[in-house]
Amino acid sequence: VAREVPDFLKPYVKQGIEDWQPAFEAAGFSNAIIGKYAPSEEEDPDWDPEDARISSIRWLPADIKNAFGPHVHDPRTGEILEADVRMYHNVMTLVRDWYFVQAGAVDERAQKLPLPDDLMGELVRFVVAHEVGHSLGFPHNFKASNSYTVEQLRDPEWTRRNGTAPSIMDYARFNYVAQPGDGAALLPGVGPYDFFATEWGYRQFAPDADEKAELEKLVKKQIDEPMYRFGGGFGDPSSQTEDLSSDAVEATQLGLANLRRIAGFIVEATCNEGEDYDLLENMYNELWGQWNREMGHVANLVAGVEQVNLFYGDAEKRYFPVSSDRQREAVAFLLEHALGEPDPAMVSENIVARLSATGVADRVAAAQGRVLRSLLDARRIDRMAELAQRNEDSYSISEFMGDLRDGIFRELAQLPPASVSLYRRNLQRAFVEALAGVIENPEPDSDYPAFARAELNSIRAMLASARQDDESDATLSVHLRDLTARITEALDADD
Repeated sequence: VAREVPDFLKPYVKQGIEDWQPAFEAAGFSNAIIGKYAPSEEEDPDWDPEDARISSIRWLPADIKNAFGPHVHDPRTGEILEADVRMYHNVMTLVRDWYFVQAGAVDERAQKLPLPDDLMGELVRFVVAHEVGHSLGFPHNFKASNSYTVEQLRDPEWTRRNGTAPSIMDYARFNYVAQPGDGAALLPGVGPYDFFATEWGYRQFAPDADEKAELEKLVKKQIDEPMYRFGGGFGDPSSQTEDLSSDAVEATQLGLANLRRIAGFIVEATCNEGEDYDLLENMYNELWGQWNREMGHVANLVAGVEQVNLFYGDAEKRYFPVSSDRQREAVAFLLEHALGEPDPAMVSENIVARLSATGVADRVAAAQGRVLRSLLDARRIDRMAELAQRNEDSYSISEFMGDLRDGIFRELAQLPPASVSLYRRNLQRAFVEALAGVIENPEPDSDYPAFARAELNSIRAMLASARQDDESDATLSVHLRDLTARITEALDADD
């Protein structure tokens, strides 16, 4: 623990190093990794963290919100020779922001900023343990957190024994699933997968042992126990960053409940007499950032394909499309919670009237636009087309587009049409413009432009029907005519 580490954090940094001791003990090593405090200049004037014989935790005076754990290894053998974890000072701001929006509803210590020193110490310890894991040779494992259920994440005993994710090397952050009164742990630690990976990578075998057979025996644990699996890849909803649990919909439902709670006290948590609103604005941005992350977890179920890396003979296949019912559930959830009217708590006058005269509609449009663009991403639609070709029971592009249309334009389902709020008008425009963009720059080898064109025609027909009864609402009338003009322009240009 280098000299420049803040004194109040040194015990936590030391503990973050030694959090790996139990994993190495399970792999057959005693005192494999020990944290020590660097000697003072008086004790050892020649001590230098740049000495290649010294592995250290450095503290860097920079406003970068990050930390990293590199190492130097011998390319001939893979042996790790030396490591220096780099902690930027502003990593404390990063973990403060994460913890406030993910665990603030449950941990009363986080309900008034700044965080107390003991809590900040725990958060820094978490970062140190993660970065030390990298220095020990362990990569990120984004699949780990997918193996725990929502029920387990809300269980005090389970989370005490197993942490909030099987691996400290996942980007699982903090337990946003836990609800007030659950008593569940909120921070991850070196978990079951990390013990498994340490044994795989470090265990020594007797000279007469069959090392390959022993390692095969170890890795077969992955067949029946998902918490020992490793993964990460585009389109795999079981290997996402910043997520928790095997059920993204239920986890997000609970996460949104916590965001509403935090929105209820965010002003009191961030504001002090005689001070400005900068901290409130920062944490309000973080609140929406967490909203976006959680909605993204659900969106990735749509046309998602889960990858399970098992050896030949241990499984019939590696890739498993998300079931059509689960995809429909995800879309229905997003239409209600992400692409509906904004949650009143998230746009409360108690918050927004302190930050700007206007701009709430733009903020909501930006957040909803991210979700919509994710759902309409060309790679997702192309996966959906291929999955439909290979599986008759798949969630088809036409059904998906129909569900989006019905949800985004639900006000037009009744005649005369219901009033459409500014938030909803912005969303409807965004949907039309996204589809118009697809046919404006069509991919030559994709079904997407054809479906986008068909969808625009369906929306135009819906608008034509609604316009016959829209004269009592001038704003709605103008909006429907504008959408019709946009669609016609896009389709005419396509012709």
